[in-house]
Amino acid sequence: MRALAPEVTLFIFFIDHRLAFFALAALVVAAAIPLAFAWVRILPEDRPPFEIEPPSYPAVELEPPQEPAPDSKRSPIAIALLVGVTIGYILQFPGFPRDAALPWLNSILPRSATAWVPIGANALLIVTAGCAACYAILNPGPLRLPLTTAAALVLILWFLAPLLRLALLGAS
Repeated sequence: MRALAPEVTLFIFFIDHRLAFFALAALVVAAAIPLAFAWVRILPEDRPPFEIEPPSYPAVELEPPQEPAPDSKRSPIAIALLVGVTIGYILQFPGFPRDAALPWLNSILPRSATAWVPIGANALLIVTAGCAACYAILNPGPLRLPLTTAAALVLILWFLAPLLRLALLGAS
């Protein structure tokens, strides 16, 4: 078993379990909000419920119908990064059965790889959230702000959630 750093044990020892619960709940809700906004921005917009056709008077000059703008907000890279950030968020959601796939992986993979697969998956999701934040900062678009915020909050959730869970368990 790996020993914790003295700073971490002091953090866990001195934080109250109610404060740890409140911080974890606030972090989970704060990370969900920009994720929801990002997913809403990539969905196609609905047509207006009642399209009003212009009158058919012969003397009225009509504007040509507006062509739909090219869909610049559906960048495949941004969508793939958003999927990765969403999966990272789901895996850090309290109560999600993260270890449910391990028996299945043990039956498929050789014994030497089963210890490295969860570590590699966690590292991949953390790197994906970091890449999503960098990509959203560097590329302008409608997903810039929600993807940057969601990726940053999911990274904070990945690093603080285990400590907050330990503080919650330390109170009992």
